[in-house]
Amino acid sequence: MQTSIKTQNEVEFSLELNATADDLAVELKKALKEQRRRTTMHGFRPGKVPLSLVKKMHGQAIGEAVAADFIQKVYQEQVLDVGKYEVLGQPVISTFEYNFEGDLHSVLEFGVRPDFEPADLSGEKISQLVHSVSDDDVQREIDKLLEQEADLVPIDEPADDAAFVVVDMQSVDIATGTLIVGAKRENEAFLLSDPEVMPEIKSALVGKRVDDTVRVTLTHAHGEDEETHEHKDVFELTVKEVKRRELPELDEEFIKSVTKDRIEDEDTLRTEIRDHLIDGWAQRSKEALEQEIVERVIDRNPIPVPSSVANMYLDSFVKELEKRFNDKLPANFDEANYREYRRNDAVRQARWMFVRDHLIKAEELEITDDDRRSHLESMAGDNPALDVDMLMQYYQVSQGLMDQLDQRLLNDKVFALLEPKFEIEEKDLDAYEAEMEARHSAANSSKIEGVESEDELDNADNPVVAEVTND
Repeated sequence: MQTSIKTQNEVEFSLELNATADDLAVELKKALKEQRRRTTMHGFRPGKVPLSLVKKMHGQAIGEAVAADFIQKVYQEQVLDVGKYEVLGQPVISTFEYNFEGDLHSVLEFGVRPDFEPADLSGEKISQLVHSVSDDDVQREIDKLLEQEADLVPIDEPADDAAFVVVDMQSVDIATGTLIVGAKRENEAFLLSDPEVMPEIKSALVGKRVDDTVRVTLTHAHGEDEETHEHKDVFELTVKEVKRRELPELDEEFIKSVTKDRIEDEDTLRTEIRDHLIDGWAQRSKEALEQEIVERVIDRNPIPVPSSVANMYLDSFVKELEKRFNDKLPANFDEANYREYRRNDAVRQARWMFVRDHLIKAEELEITDDDRRSHLESMAGDNPALDVDMLMQYYQVSQGLMDQLDQRLLNDKVFALLEPKFEIEEKDLDAYEAEMEARHSAANSSKIEGVESEDELDNADNPVVAEVTND
């Protein structure tokens, strides 16, 4: 047997192996005997089928399995066990040449953790969202509570732009103007104040009464840029009900109802809502700042990423999609196309992992029981139903939960290390969202251009593209 390990680049290596038939002979003989013992054939007693027939029927498959095991054994001994390489991800056999009872030639490729020093972040500027909760914010939450408990009351009046309207939608042949038999959707409901309602429908229904009929043309666009096409559907809408939402009074009875008797007066309710909003905006600001830090760290550290690690992340992207489709991707889903489209995302996530792991090791960050307990105490808050000792026990006995908690707490410590390195500019909601929208548009434009110029996708109108958004 001859082996050699060659450097492909600073994070990828290949193990080339040449083995003779004699090198495989002992294990191959064992495997053939085991297969013979299991083989049954008419005219022969169990386990007594001639070895020549076993070889003829199963020889190549058995030989390949023995050869694959041999490669794995050599990889274990010469790569994993020597301690020289910190292998990441799964190795890939890129070359496999073997004929039954002959010699073996193979090449196994593997990736390793890159050796690097994180870039100096001094002077890097990032934005932080800062939002002061106003009385208007609180009132909007109060209005939502009232709207959720509102009664829908039928009215004998034209629908206004806040009405609740129930209609029958009859499809119309766009060429002839006649109704299409069997193409009717009954009791379709529209809250005209809902911004999700198509403006054509809202415009058509405002001012209409019960039994009024109106036709509406809905235009649907699909495609990209010059390839955009329009499709039109015509419907005849027959108004069946017009209702108005009657809001309840913001009185003691209502407040006790929506708070399950915790709160009785309006001032206390508004104070609690304000506190929740302040906490919510603080959390949103924290998560957005952390995302900004991650993106900037990735941009400043163009670390080489082995294919094995990128593929590891791509596997996770596909699994996430499978969950969204009830654990089975659509029959027409182009997985190879999707993987290529998301490859840059995988590389960026890998780079963040490398920097994060480097900081954890360099700064000797670890999670103690005190850290866990402090976090769980924060979770429990003033809720008497949540006992910290019981929470600790629950996390300890629940598979994977404690590890998830530790990773979250490690993230907090990593961000605590990174945040002081940046110059942070506070921005209000309007300025922050404008900046994010401009950046998002530029990134999408660059991504589409890259797809077209590098032929990374068969087309840019990919049916399933997972985007990261901040709620």
